[in-house]
Amino acid sequence: MRSLLLLLSLAVLPALWAQDRSDQLESDQWFVGELNGKPAVSLHEVCTRHPDGSRSSAMSMALVIKRTLGAATTRFEVRDAQVFEEDVSGAIVAFKFDHEEGGTRTSATGTIVHDPSAADAISEVVATVYRLGRKSETRIPIPAGAVLTGDRRSQELLCKMDGQVGEVHAFTSVGLVNNRVTLIASKATFTGHDERGQLAFDVLSDVMPIPMRMLITPKGELAGMTMNLVMFKLELKPSDGPVALLGAELSPTGMARAKGPAPRASPINRYRLPPSGAAAEDEFQHAVDGVLSVTSQTAAAPLDVDGGYLKAEPHLELDDPDLRQWVMDIASEHSADPAGLAEHLRLAVRSHVSVKDLSTGDGTALETFRNRRGDCTEHAALLCAALRIAGIPARIEVGLVFSADHGGWVGHAWNSAYIGDRWVHLDSAYPGIARSCYIKLASATGDDRPGAKLIANLATVAGKEIETLGD
Repeated sequence: MRSLLLLLSLAVLPALWAQDRSDQLESDQWFVGELNGKPAVSLHEVCTRHPDGSRSSAMSMALVIKRTLGAATTRFEVRDAQVFEEDVSGAIVAFKFDHEEGGTRTSATGTIVHDPSAADAISEVVATVYRLGRKSETRIPIPAGAVLTGDRRSQELLCKMDGQVGEVHAFTSVGLVNNRVTLIASKATFTGHDERGQLAFDVLSDVMPIPMRMLITPKGELAGMTMNLVMFKLELKPSDGPVALLGAELSPTGMARAKGPAPRASPINRYRLPPSGAAAEDEFQHAVDGVLSVTSQTAAAPLDVDGGYLKAEPHLELDDPDLRQWVMDIASEHSADPAGLAEHLRLAVRSHVSVKDLSTGDGTALETFRNRRGDCTEHAALLCAALRIAGIPARIEVGLVFSADHGGWVGHAWNSAYIGDRWVHLDSAYPGIARSCYIKLASATGDDRPGAKLIANLATVAGKEIETLGD
């Protein structure tokens, strides 16, 4: 769920930064976005030119979602803001990001550093991320020849390119994704002009593999945007100002339609995916000619030592002393039996997350450990961190589970742990279901683009039929 929410997460926050009296306001635009016809997104963009020719480009955005599971409906809000400082050429030289989700705020600041003395004139993004009273620093090399540009500058460059229909233009920017600062590569394909002379582009990025149709005025201003994520359609239009966001319904149930008998708790189940449907392949599942075979247990196989299954990640804070002590207290009683320890950690997480809360979004392991609230994603993050702290390789899986309680496929997150000589299925939030009744779409660990893989595969099955063929 996080990838969809993060990449749509837009909230109305005032753009606050100091302005000199001689600064010139270049643009001040408001937009409202409808999800499935309901006002759920608001966007405010302000560009200010400074006396020395440099510019500040600020954007604040908002998303309101109503998440329904069973009889419970929860209002979920995300707030984002970003400020890019640009030099006279329009290249980013500094930035600031703020992301607020479920009451937890993540901030990041950074600069672009050039080292002309290096053999290849190396440029880097130097950034600091602040979250949960902690800070982490990162340095990201910028590919040779790449110039980082913000949204507004990229639009200005596009409108100056009078290319042929089908011509592709590439851009690189920087953003805050999944609690980490990362480079974002995008490609815009020119599709022509609309009836008002506005330029139309289909935009793809490595964090959002679903095409986004963007309209840009001849002056480089955003004129509109549409995105079809199958489960819902986003349509962004100009507005005279901020509007009340009613929120759009996004339910983890019904992401895919079930066809055929309900899958049984069998050693293996087979599913016919929709035409062009895709799912992840791992030790539990593989596809042949559109039929996905899913097993409840795996065969012995060596562990990929380069998989990073014991490492800390932005959402797995393994160094927190309180979290480590909690895990070590449990491990001290079961350290001689990895399988027993994994099961005790699963039960401990299930007991520790005592409040079911759909408004959390996707809390990190430490956030979940501290506030003891959440749903399946929080269970999976905390259990993965606990397993890794205990020395058990683990990962977070995301996809679908067949739920008899809800009569079909439900979006879900769970865990796999490497115990002995094979991977073992663990589920703290929704236990007691055979792994053969799950369909993994992606892993949420071990990769800085897990959301893109989830969205890409989800788009191929969302709203379509998955037929159970049995064992």
